[in-house]
Amino acid sequence: MILGSHNSWSYLKPKKWWMKLIGFTAKCQEVNIYEQYTTYNTKCFDLRVKFNKKGNLIIAHGLIEYDIDKEQLLNDLKWLNDKSDVSIRILYEVRNKKSYTKENINKFVKLCNELINKFSNLKFWCGKNLYNWENDYTFKYNPSCDEKYSSVCSPKLIDDWYPKWFAKRKNNEIKKLGTDKDILLIDFVNI
Repeated sequence: MILGSHNSWSYLKPKKWWMKLIGFTAKCQEVNIYEQYTTYNTKCFDLRVKFNKKGNLIIAHGLIEYDIDKEQLLNDLKWLNDKSDVSIRILYEVRNKKSYTKENINKFVKLCNELINKFSNLKFWCGKNLYNWENDYTFKYNPSCDEKYSSVCSPKLIDDWYPKWFAKRKNNEIKKLGTDKDILLIDFVNI
């Protein structure tokens, strides 16, 4: 079983002031990529991408966009690529029909191709969008994944609005039980 971090880049600061007010609802990690890997033995990372009106790459979770540019992201991926034992789940973070355009799907496909070509040691997988959960890109690597975090577990009380609370209550048990799947994705790998 490989330990993975759900919304791996959500430790970053939100871009806009209003996003900072509600950012706790989307924050699923509090330590950076390097610490997730070196200190907490995380070998799978969850990358959520979308594109702004100018076509620029955005790292996001729901409404929250994170303060990182493409160059910084590529530096993180280069560092992970050098480790040669890492997989990256990549999702197209689009949740409505208006944003789910052919033009943006093409940008997502182009990004996936670019990442595969640049980072040959990383095992990219998934390629789905969050609007209809269909594949917009098909990767060769297709591991099984068990997702154990507040937004996919029941009951959904305050946990879904405050993921850290769920992690504090459940992570030790979840890690101890493990999974028979290839990857176990959790929030707050440091808890």
